[in-house]
Amino acid sequence: MLGPILAVAAALAIPLPTVPRLIEQAAPVYCGGARGRNVALSFDDGPSPYTQRLVRVLSRLHARATFFDVGSRVGYWPQAVRAETRVGEVGNHTWSHPHLTGMSARDVQRELEWTQRALARATGAMPHLFRPPYEEATPAIDRRARALELLDVRWSADSGDSQPGARPVKVIRTAVAALRPGAIVLFHDPHPSTPGVAAAVVKAARQRGLRPVTVSDLLAREPPSVRQLRSTGAARCVP
Repeated sequence: MLGPILAVAAALAIPLPTVPRLIEQAAPVYCGGARGRNVALSFDDGPSPYTQRLVRVLSRLHARATFFDVGSRVGYWPQAVRAETRVGEVGNHTWSHPHLTGMSARDVQRELEWTQRALARATGAMPHLFRPPYEEATPAIDRRARALELLDVRWSADSGDSQPGARPVKVIRTAVAALRPGAIVLFHDPHPSTPGVAAAVVKAARQRGLRPVTVSDLLAREPPSVRQLRSTGAARCVP
């Protein structure tokens, strides 16, 4: 799918759409540009028993989001994965949520390919976003993701909801403090508190004049600057 896009763009001498262009760079993206009014809420480790409730909350609030799903869980809650597409987009979070950097190239390939197939069966579309578990990937892994037309998407802020003993009030406070144009905020699906947390954060975003969109929409509307893409550490998402 990406091949024809590249060919047409080259033939017509037009700029590539943002996500395909970033895929070609085979490097992680942490945020969008900082000049618009859009933010992206992202939910890892689904689907889960709470996904449908999360989707209903987002739908009621007319908010969009991105879900990075674990392939081995798709068969348990395929309806939940399909529901995710009604309020956003679905990304690849590997098949078994392993530490990819400790695996062989062949096993990494399987983790990504098996999840691509599972998500395509559930949704009818092949994902173009990928998030490595534990934020662990190497340039070689990102090149392998590029071969599957996947963009490595990280985050500019972690809500902290996966920390032991995390309390919803603190998670909401942390996420709201991180809301700014171009932000990609990390949450996790398999918590009973996640739908309520998401509702509070969406409402806070709206009060600040920010619109929750998918990661792909965020990157299309506000592409990260060259400086952001080349920066490391805390500087990579500074306006």
